[in-house]
Amino acid sequence: MPAMVHERFTLHVPLMSKARPRAFSGQKTPYMPQAYKKWKKLARAQLAEHWTDPPLKKIEVVAFKFFGPARGDLDNLIGAVLDAGNQLVWEDDRVSIISKMQGEHEKAKTNEQKIEVRLWYLP
Repeated sequence: MPAMVHERFTLHVPLMSKARPRAFSGQKTPYMPQAYKKWKKLARAQLAEHWTDPPLKKIEVVAFKFFGPARGDLDNLIGAVLDAGNQLVWEDDRVSIISKMQGEHEKAKTNEQKIEVRLWYLP
């Protein structure tokens, strides 16, 4: 059996909670807040600098460590990074692709915000 691969990279972006799409009557496509779309584009660009391989079809563990002000819910912080990495680092964030997830937060100053991402997968 091949050895597990471990990758680690850091995103230098402010912490952002996953936005919920909003739908209004008569609207065909749900509205996503502009600030979230801008953040996702920035996070995705930084992920693309670290990840140049095709998206992973199976990840054993993905771990996130968030450094910044203590605001928001951990699951929503994780959800935002998962959205940014879909079809880039991982094919999708379904449980059939990502088996296990971990998340933690460490308080840091606003100007020191960052997100550490660690992946374990079989080649």
